[in-house]
Amino acid sequence: MKNVLIYGDSNAWGYDSARYVPEANAFQRMTETERWPALVQTMLGSDYHIIEDALNGRTVVWDDPYMPGRNGLVGLKMALDANAPLDLVVIHLGCNELKEYFNLSAAMIARGMEMLVRECNVPYYGYPAPKVLLIAPAPTHPDIATIRDGISFGPTAYPKSCELGKRYRVIAERNHCGFIDCAEFNFEINTMDGLHYSRADHARLAPVVAEKIREMLNG
Repeated sequence: MKNVLIYGDSNAWGYDSARYVPEANAFQRMTETERWPALVQTMLGSDYHIIEDALNGRTVVWDDPYMPGRNGLVGLKMALDANAPLDLVVIHLGCNELKEYFNLSAAMIARGMEMLVRECNVPYYGYPAPKVLLIAPAPTHPDIATIRDGISFGPTAYPKSCELGKRYRVIAERNHCGFIDCAEFNFEINTMDGLHYSRADHARLAPVVAEKIREMLNG
């Protein structure tokens, strides 16, 4: 059996903008038949073990003063240790760094991502280090600053998000990773918050990831 860790943020967790629970003041999660990591498990079958480790608000390497405990580098070290041995780590992060108060360029976000990629090269308990599949997040909705009315994501979020694909590609090539750029698939991106993938987006991404996993682990 191939062990695959999918490590991501709300767009891997399956944040569903259509499932708001007023009494909890919260949005719920897409089901196993809707979110892309769970769909990947279904598509790959029992020869693969997909481990979903996704967290709303997770960053790449930065501490968020308003959402503690989301530092992706810290969490990744624990996930690699806890889930060893792993054959492949899929990393899907970078949207939360677009928040205005971080004041980060696309290049800075990518530099942080490379730290995560290199962390995956650390072997645990004598097992070989896993391969890495890096996924660049889809660009935000072009009007994200207006949609969110200036909360967290400002006018620079969209142009920065459009740069991430080319920046991540360089990292993937330099570190011999697999690579997928969500910008190539023309995601809908919901218009309620301008950030999260729709169910159709999840359905579009899942077969691409499943095929890439097969290629990397059986090629």
